[in-house]
Amino acid sequence: MCTVLVVSLSGCSAPPSVPPDTLIGESVTAAIEQVPTGTAAAWYDLSQAVLHQPGTLIGGPEPDGTGGVVIAVCADADTIARSTRITMGAVPRAASDDTVRRRAAAGDYRDLLPECAGR
Repeated sequence: MCTVLVVSLSGCSAPPSVPPDTLIGESVTAAIEQVPTGTAAAWYDLSQAVLHQPGTLIGGPEPDGTGGVVIAVCADADTIARSTRITMGAVPRAASDDTVRRRAAAGDYRDLLPECAGR
């Protein structure tokens, strides 16, 4: 089971014309800051599915996403700037070892995002 936080964002002055997967490895906070104004965004705590540990990135004592690193991304366009929907998955950075980072870079966790499964 995943925990999700949906955010409707504003505040990016010049949306980046880079592929959405460039957000992999970014902190949750940094990734959210790169999502353009008006773009629907959601992110999931994938701790249970990836690490077999309870999720801690949402609803804890710190702001949601604090300490999290993005390990999966999908969007409805080939760049962040052209996307109208971006979905990300994250785990605590402290638990993101070399295996998790390699698998994230290879796109292995993308299908864990409900909006992206099978695409």
